[in-house]
Amino acid sequence: MRERRTEILDLPPDARDLVLECELTGKRTIFERHGRPVVMLVSYDEYFALRETIELANDAAVTARLNRAEDEVRDGAVIAVEDLG
Repeated sequence: MRERRTEILDLPPDARDLVLECELTGKRTIFERHGRPVVMLVSYDEYFALRETIELANDAAVTARLNRAEDEVRDGAVIAVEDLG
């Protein structure tokens, strides 16, 4: 997938304000067409974190390790941190 790059300063002032708000506060903006969401503006950091989460969720080896760890906790082989208190 190829992405298009645009310089923020080339955007209209209202669009620059939305980008700045997203960048500084993490607030997302949903763009709609006829009341239906079509695009969402998220910060690059959030986008990158979402991509990493998707990659981990689709990694069979990671999923298997997580499942084994959950089984160990359930079987009492290890104690979950939240149960130590």
